[in-house]
Amino acid sequence: MSYTPPKPLVLDYQNRPAEMSEDRKFVTALARGLDVLRAFQTWIGPMSNKQLSEVTGIPKPTISRLTFTLKKLGYLTQTGRNGKYELGAGILSLGYPLLSNLRVRHIAHEHMAELARLSGATVALATRDHLNMVFVDECCGNTSTTLRIDVGARIEIASSAIGRAYLAGIRPDQRAEILAELAGIHGERWPELHDRILSAIRQVEERGFCIVDGEWRRNTRTVAAPLVSQDGNTVMAMSCGGPIFSITLERMEQELGPRLTHICTADSLYLGN
Repeated sequence: MSYTPPKPLVLDYQNRPAEMSEDRKFVTALARGLDVLRAFQTWIGPMSNKQLSEVTGIPKPTISRLTFTLKKLGYLTQTGRNGKYELGAGILSLGYPLLSNLRVRHIAHEHMAELARLSGATVALATRDHLNMVFVDECCGNTSTTLRIDVGARIEIASSAIGRAYLAGIRPDQRAEILAELAGIHGERWPELHDRILSAIRQVEERGFCIVDGEWRRNTRTVAAPLVSQDGNTVMAMSCGGPIFSITLERMEQELGPRLTHICTADSLYLGN
C-alpha cells in the first residue's frame, strides 16, 4: 500500500486578529518567537531562515534575530550541513510539565490501550492548538500499522475525525469563531469542507461519534468522539483508526464507535483538576 503523507497544518500566523496585536499588553516579539517554534513540522524537516520567513510571514531580518536567540536558549539547533534549523531538546522541557500534569491523560491511557488491543487500531487523545489538534497520548494495537501518531504531533482540525469531534463538543459560540477563521483560510474549499464538518457534528449529536473515511489520509479510516468535562469548559477528543483494508466501515459504526463513545462519556474520565 502506498503511503500518503498527512496534509500540511493550518498555520494561522497571518490571520491573527488585529485587535490582539494592537493590545498594549500583547508582546509581539514573544508571539513571533513562538510562531517560529510552531512552524516546525515533521513533514517539512529542518528549515532555513528564508523558509521560516515564508511560512510565518515574518520579515527575514527579524527571523534571523529570532532563530539566533532561540538557538542560544537551546530551543533550536542548527544542522552543520546546510545551516538549517530544527527544534532543540529545550522544547521538551516546555511540554513535559503539561503532559505529566494532564490528569485525564493518565486516567484514559488504560482504556485507550485496551481498545487498541481489541481493535488492532491506533487510539489517540488530542486537544486543540489554534486551528489544529495536538496529540497528547497514543496507543497502537498493531505494530505493523501505517497509522502511527507521535505525542506532540498536530493534525488539521477541519479535515480530521478527531478535529471534527472536538468541534462537536465545544459550545456553539466557540465553534462559530473557529469556523469563521477556517472559512477565511480555506477559501474556495470551504463550502464543501464546511458541509463535511456539519455532517460530522450531526453524527456526534445522533450517536456520539463521527467517522472520516479516506479523507485525511487516502487509505485511512478513523472514528472519533468528544471528551467533555462536566462543566463543559474543557474539551478534548479521542480517535480510533487504521488502514481501510484492516477495519471495515461496518465495524467502525457498530463496534469501535460505540466503544469509543462509552470511554469518552465514562464518569472516571471527568476532566477536572
